[in-house]
Amino acid sequence: MSKSNDLLKAPSFYLWVLPPALAFAAQRCLADRPELVEHYHVRYVFRFLSSPIARLTSMVPFSLTEMAVVLGLPTLLILLIVYLVRLFRQTKRLLRLARLFRGVAWAAGLSYLLFMLLHGLNYARLPVSSSFELPVRDHSADELSEVTIWLVEQTNAVRLLCLEDEQGVFCLRQNVFETFKQVPEIYTLASMDYPLLKGPPILPKGVLLSHYWSYTGITGMYMPLLVEANVNIDVPPYTIPETALHESAHAHGFAREDEAGFLAFLTGLYSSNPDFVYSVLLGASNRSLCALYGVDPEASRQIAGQFSEAVYRDLLASSLYWRQFEGPIEKLATQVNDAYLQMNLQKDGVFSYGRMVDLVLAWYEKQAIEGHPPEISLLRAQPETEWQPLCPH
Repeated sequence: MSKSNDLLKAPSFYLWVLPPALAFAAQRCLADRPELVEHYHVRYVFRFLSSPIARLTSMVPFSLTEMAVVLGLPTLLILLIVYLVRLFRQTKRLLRLARLFRGVAWAAGLSYLLFMLLHGLNYARLPVSSSFELPVRDHSADELSEVTIWLVEQTNAVRLLCLEDEQGVFCLRQNVFETFKQVPEIYTLASMDYPLLKGPPILPKGVLLSHYWSYTGITGMYMPLLVEANVNIDVPPYTIPETALHESAHAHGFAREDEAGFLAFLTGLYSSNPDFVYSVLLGASNRSLCALYGVDPEASRQIAGQFSEAVYRDLLASSLYWRQFEGPIEKLATQVNDAYLQMNLQKDGVFSYGRMVDLVLAWYEKQAIEGHPPEISLLRAQPETEWQPLCPH
């Protein structure tokens, strides 16, 4: 009993609280000092810690996060059960339980600290509108309509360059793994104009159990402790490239969801692969139409009617796909994601995803101010054509 009392009085039994408490306090305090986070944490601490981890995990072609969930959690549960069974056959049970609690508490506390260093503090960095010099402001319904029309027109044009299956639905021209291998190159190209996008090559990972993951309604997930971008590969194919770019934006240090969505759009336009360009354009078109519907429903319906038949086929296939997964699991996953985002300084939670439209509007306006009307470079290199080849078997 004396050893148990000594352990309970030992500083190590209580000091595990300090790392997570300091990390939490630092995020809250630095939320009002984004310049410090941007110039010191993101550019030095975050890059120093994340780069070697990203290079190592990107060498593995499969999702380490999925492996940890599928194999690691059951293994830990089994070990815990075995430990507890053995514990009740031994003496000094209280001492052993206290040691177990101390070990788990320290592991959890240090993991939370590492999460903050690799991701959590990035929620407090300078907004992309500032660091990328984008003139974000309130826009009129007419201005939003103009950008939405442009997005729909570009989406229709790039769709002509894409492959499709026997049902006339978009399909990737390469397998998922080969598609993901293009993401580091796309970020490298974009970083020539936007140096803040520089970083180690991030290889997104497809999740093998993606079909079951779809019951949560989630298309991608970033695992900060592994600097790993995980992508649902069971979803409608046109969403996969955009999701890969979105999750990779998190790995490059951009934690906010609206900013990761915008950076997926921005970097996708640098690709010479129509799959990526179409994916980000259609994603931006949908969000812009939703934003327009909130201020002018009739204009939103009219512009949505300008989608080509091919794009409509893709959207219909997507709607039919997601309909089969609607239910309580999806609602619960949305609530958990909403709570997580609000805990990390995104007060509007899951609604923050839609704010990427503000950044697209600002990017569009900046192009016009600089005398360069937005133009998709991929289309300049392509002859005018309506040919839509089938996917290779």
